[in-house]
Amino acid sequence: MHTKRKMWLFALLFVGLSACGGEGEGVTDAPESLDTSTAELNTAIYNRARNYAAAHPTRDGGTWDQWCGSLMWRFGQFPESSARPSAIEAYHASTRQPYAASQAPAGAFHWWDIGSFGHVGLDLNGGGTTVFMATRKLAESWGNAIGINSVSGYSAQSGARYLGWSLDYAGSVIPDHGPLPGGGGLPRTSTEDDGIPGPIYYKRIQTVGRRDFGYTGPIDGVTGPNTEKIRVRITARELNRRGGPRTSAQEDGIPGAIYWQRVQTVGRGFGYTGPIDGIPGPNTYKAEHRICGYAVNRAF
Repeated sequence: MHTKRKMWLFALLFVGLSACGGEGEGVTDAPESLDTSTAELNTAIYNRARNYAAAHPTRDGGTWDQWCGSLMWRFGQFPESSARPSAIEAYHASTRQPYAASQAPAGAFHWWDIGSFGHVGLDLNGGGTTVFMATRKLAESWGNAIGINSVSGYSAQSGARYLGWSLDYAGSVIPDHGPLPGGGGLPRTSTEDDGIPGPIYYKRIQTVGRRDFGYTGPIDGVTGPNTEKIRVRITARELNRRGGPRTSAQEDGIPGAIYWQRVQTVGRGFGYTGPIDGIPGPNTYKAEHRICGYAVNRAF
């Protein structure tokens, strides 16, 4: 009974996390509204958000105001590992992309520095024009401090400093997000499914490596020492996003015992059935490729 009570209290704590604040109280919604009348231009993410707001116009019977991070976490149905006490802490646990708000895809998270807790919203159609958020500073209200605004609209109304956007919320992503800029039109790699590396897999690694890890070699789909180091760093980043212990291979591209133990542990979700002993073999390598394939398929 004591254990059940602890678990219940822990779950209650998580639904209360991820607040945002410093926006002020009693601010009315903005009078202007966004043009979302052309339904065919709206994404599946937009439609899900609209339905979510219709089903949850209040947060547990109260206002959504000051609970922007909670809205992202609940709407995304993210795991407890992505819950954070505030939006600004979630921002620091996310991977910011080096592109303008206008280049953000649907499913991206936009971040602001305001007050003590920051602010976050979810891009529903891409380009920062229709951002789902919990605040009273809205262009279109869908409930009690829940609705949409644009990046520029919220920034102007709140005076908040825009920090940029990320594809993940503290390591979790919206499954059907749009493509990242700079993807080069590369198709999906089947390495995620079968663990067999090929040219598309390596081109994706090289493209992500150039964008995120300083890779300067060719995007030719041919592996070599530099591409292999980037591959390990990309895999390690995905492993670190999924919990601990943390592996330093994300920084140096050098796999060690912790890295291989994490590959084997996370690899359980990719068909790995061997021991968790930190000693790599054919099955561990296959799981490693599948994890990296998963990561690069979602990187753009």
